[in-house]
Amino acid sequence: MKVIVLGAGRVGYGVAKELSLSENDVSIVDSSPAVLKIVADKIDVRPVLGHASDIDVLIEAGIRDTDVLIAVTSSDEINITSCQIANFMFDVETKIARISKKSYFTNGDIFAHDKFSINVVVSPEIEISDIVKRSISIPGAIDILPCMGNDIKIIGIVCRGISPIVNIPLKFLTSVTDDIDIAIVAIRRGRGNIILPTKDDCLLADDEVYLACRPEETIHAMKLFGYDGEEASKIIMIGGGDMSDGIINAVLSQDAFNLSVKIIEQDAKKAEFLSERLNEIEVIPGNPLDIEVLRAAGVGEAIIVISMVDDDKTNIMACLLAKKLGAKRVSAVLSELNYSDLSYSLEIDSLLDSRQATVAKILRYLGRGGVEDILEFTDGDVEVFAIEVYKNSYAVGTITDDIISKSEGYVVAIIRDGKITMLPKRLLVDVGDKLLLVTKRNATGEILKLFQGKPKYLM
Repeated sequence: MKVIVLGAGRVGYGVAKELSLSENDVSIVDSSPAVLKIVADKIDVRPVLGHASDIDVLIEAGIRDTDVLIAVTSSDEINITSCQIANFMFDVETKIARISKKSYFTNGDIFAHDKFSINVVVSPEIEISDIVKRSISIPGAIDILPCMGNDIKIIGIVCRGISPIVNIPLKFLTSVTDDIDIAIVAIRRGRGNIILPTKDDCLLADDEVYLACRPEETIHAMKLFGYDGEEASKIIMIGGGDMSDGIINAVLSQDAFNLSVKIIEQDAKKAEFLSERLNEIEVIPGNPLDIEVLRAAGVGEAIIVISMVDDDKTNIMACLLAKKLGAKRVSAVLSELNYSDLSYSLEIDSLLDSRQATVAKILRYLGRGGVEDILEFTDGDVEVFAIEVYKNSYAVGTITDDIISKSEGYVVAIIRDGKITMLPKRLLVDVGDKLLLVTKRNATGEILKLFQGKPKYLM
C-alpha cells in the first residue's frame, strides 16, 4: 500500500512509523527540514520537504499513484484542503484528516455527508472523550473495549482484595467463576510492565487485569473482581472545557448506576456558566492545584479524578495531588508532552495522550488485511487483535495451540458459526473462524503471515 502522511509531528511520525513497519511504501511531507531529517533517520520513509497543500509537493510525494492520504498537520484547514486536492485532482481512494477545532463539529456535522470528500475525520478531543466515557460506563472499569462485532468485550479492571479469585491459579479459574466464561488477557502487577499470564499464575490484590468476556456477562465479571454494580460512584473532572462536554453528557445518561459528578473549574466566568447550564452537576470554582479546593470537592472519596485542562503540567500535578489525598484512580489528559512512559513512576493510573489516541484511531481504520486492532500496551510491547480466517489462508487446519508459542502469546477466544469458545484447546482452525489473540509484538508479524492467503500455485 502506498501512503502519504502530511505532517511529521508526533501524530504523523507515529502513523508513518507503524505503517512503515508493515512494509508499506510511506512518504512523509513537512515544511521543516530539521524535523524531516529526524524522522528519516529513525524510520524507513521517504521525506518530502514542502507545504502539505502545495500541489507540486504532493506530486513529488507520489500522489498520482497513492492509495491513502493521511493529513495530520497542525492546521485543520490545510488538512481539509489537502484531502480535497487528493480527491478531485488525483482520485486518491482513501483520505484521512485530523480535525481539532470544535466548531467543525458543533455547527452541524459537516463531514457526515461527504461534503469535503474525507473518508475518516479524526478528532483528538473526541477520541479522548470516548476513552473516558468507556471507562466510566461501568464503575470500577479502567476501560471497556467492544470487539469482534461486539460479541466480546475486553475489560480493564483493578482486582480487589475481596475478590473470590485472588490467589487462585488461573488453571483453576473456572471452578470459582460460577459458570461465567472469562479469559485473562494480560496483567500489570505493581507498577511494572504488562505481562502475559500462564496457567500457573495467580491474580493478586491490586493487579491491573484485562479480561475478555461476553457482553451479557460484564456485570457478573465485575463482581468476580470485587465490584458491586449498585455501589455509588463519585467522579471529579478538573476543567470544564470542550473535552468535558461529551463526558458530561455520557455521565448524565447513565441510568444503571448511582453516579455523582463534580467539576473543578479555575476560570470564574466559565464556572458560573457551567453551573447555570448543568443543574445536575456541582461546579466548584478554584485552582485545581490548591489542596483546599481539592479537599472541598471531596477527591479523597472519588473513584476517579480526570484532569483535562489545557495545560499538561497542570493535569499531571492535579492528579498527583488528588492521588495523595486518597483518590482511587487518577487520569491526566495530555496534548503536548510525551510522558506516557513515565506514568507508573509518576504514580498516575492513566495518561490519556490525545495524539497517541489519534494515531491508534487512524491505524484501526486502515487495519491490516482482515485484522481488527483492539488494544496495544506500549510499555510491555504487547498487543491484542482479532483476525478472520479466509478460504486460502495458511492457518486453515492449524491447531489453535500451535499458532503461537506459549511464551509469545495465545488465542484468547474463537468465534465459529456464532458460538464463542474462550481459551480454546487443540481446536482445528477452519474457514470463517474469527480469532482473538494476545501476543508479544515481536511475534505478531509471523502470526499475520500464517493468516495470509496462499498463492494460487499452492492451492
